[in-house]
Amino acid sequence: MQNAQAQYYTFEKTPEWVKPVEIPENSSISKYDILSGYYLTLGDYQVNLKENAIFNHEVINVVSYSGITNASQISVSLDTAYQKLKIHHLYIWRKGKKIDQTSSLSFEMMNDETKLQQGIYTGLLSVYDILTDIRKDDLIDFSYTLVGKNPIFNNEKYLISPIEAMNPVDLFSLRILYNKDKDYAYKCVGCDSLVSISEVNNYRQIEIQNRNVKALELEDNIPSWTVPYKYFMISSFKSWTNVNTWAQSVFALKAEPNLNIVFDEIFNGQENTDQKINKIIDYVQDEIRYMGDESGIGSIKPLSPDLVVKQRYGDCKDKSLLLVSLLKKIGVKEAFPALVNVELQHELEKFGPSNEVFNHCIVTFNYNGNSYWVDPAIPMQGGDFKDLYVDDYGKALIIGIPADTLQLMPPGKTDAYADIVDEYTINSFTEPAKLKMTSSRYGFEADNRRLVVEYYSSAKILEMVEKDLKTQFPVVNKTSGLEVSDDMEKNRFSLTYNFEVNGFWQDGDKGKDEITRGLWIFRYEPMMLYEYFTTVACEEREYDYEMSYPMNLNYKVIFHLPKDLLISDDYNTYDNEAFIYEEKLEQLSSNSFQIEYKFKTKSKYIKASDYKKICDQKEKIVKKMPLAIYFSK
Repeated sequence: MQNAQAQYYTFEKTPEWVKPVEIPENSSISKYDILSGYYLTLGDYQVNLKENAIFNHEVINVVSYSGITNASQISVSLDTAYQKLKIHHLYIWRKGKKIDQTSSLSFEMMNDETKLQQGIYTGLLSVYDILTDIRKDDLIDFSYTLVGKNPIFNNEKYLISPIEAMNPVDLFSLRILYNKDKDYAYKCVGCDSLVSISEVNNYRQIEIQNRNVKALELEDNIPSWTVPYKYFMISSFKSWTNVNTWAQSVFALKAEPNLNIVFDEIFNGQENTDQKINKIIDYVQDEIRYMGDESGIGSIKPLSPDLVVKQRYGDCKDKSLLLVSLLKKIGVKEAFPALVNVELQHELEKFGPSNEVFNHCIVTFNYNGNSYWVDPAIPMQGGDFKDLYVDDYGKALIIGIPADTLQLMPPGKTDAYADIVDEYTINSFTEPAKLKMTSSRYGFEADNRRLVVEYYSSAKILEMVEKDLKTQFPVVNKTSGLEVSDDMEKNRFSLTYNFEVNGFWQDGDKGKDEITRGLWIFRYEPMMLYEYFTTVACEEREYDYEMSYPMNLNYKVIFHLPKDLLISDDYNTYDNEAFIYEEKLEQLSSNSFQIEYKFKTKSKYIKASDYKKICDQKEKIVKKMPLAIYFSK
């Protein structure tokens, strides 16, 4: 067993190129300012770009009893395809004395495959150990070096490192070493004053030391493209053109793939080019299941299209290259894979140029003078290829179209919407009521709901809806099965539910309030809308607020009541920088009325400067949502 483990890690002395950093003797950090009962008194990180080595030296201060459990487990993740782990020491500092526990380390190997359910095999391995005899006020001093870099990057260098954390740090130290004849681009965002540069032997070294680092104070819903901490970045690339050249070599095919088997399967010989494009996209999205081997070179280099067809699976880059190859074979010559970053989106250029900043691959192609975008990883998309929805990832590297900047993606299609109608038929104040719920979705809304129904059984979907209804009504029973209607050509997807619900009416005679004596009372709230409008305290923000976008919801609630009533029609609207909201109340007949809600978002985010004003409007909307109806007995 030890021999098997030795191929993944060894015990070695600290490398000679590492510069010693002393553990801070004094700390200004209070135990009431930290999370989980421990914090870093020293975070010492040193990188030798020439050796592809990253040295980690962390000293954890256990300040409370809860910290003993949280801090006494150590683990290191590595990609065994190209990385080696060298462990240097594990010391416990107790009352000023060093206890060397290096020899007592007994690591377990654990597969770190948390993404398998998403169809991704990473090949990562975690080296894990539970420490013994850890006490309050101990310092856990652990150091190791990871050596190796994915060869697919062609020895290009890139590093991005935060110099702040969720917990306070007494001393955060970052040191970068590289050959002094190399001209790398680097910057320290929010931390220029902390940078010092010098030369040591044949190396240039960049040092950053940040002392008495306060814990990051984050807000909810910070956009994914916003980096709310100071960070250092270095890259060997000079331009995106260089990155594109690298990407072309990675996606280049050694031989022309034979894909006739695909055309034999999906074409009948009568299709025009438009129909062929639709069938090819459907094939890649739906017939090639999403599954990726992200270990080593496979994490970056796509498989050959003929192999993907043979095995009937691939990840985003495999499916993208297959789609491009198929399009070219039917005469769509200007088809290209495009690399994007799902989180950083339109802010991606701030983190490059580099070949390590991308995490997704899609396709763009030109046809009859128009440009189209497709995400081959999205299954079950309905409609024509000209109308397919693709997330707006902001900036993209189109492989094969060299440019000194990334290409701006067109805004995602926002004409999709959801029409939802809840119709209550209440014939009695004491008997159950009938509830018919109809959900009709169009465009990408139909795509999303179609996937849900593909994944869950009808019984499970009914169970989930019934559970939601029980938050409003004491008694809920389904009266029929789930009705599904799917028009793939028009990309319209509808679901119909039928329930019996009880507990609408409160008997005023059983309440404590004298005012309600002799009355039946019904209180209604549009629970579906609360997830879009419920807010925490409306305060000024430092960061922008990310929203669900695009969101276009039409929600209508119809009530047929057991007695006649007269209501006044009412209409309210709110229109601001972030959304449009309309609420219309109108009488349909002597005993029926409806409330119609319309909610449409305008942007991916609310600017921090606008947040409080818009949040205040949300609160006003929520306060007016509940509706109370009273009938005399």
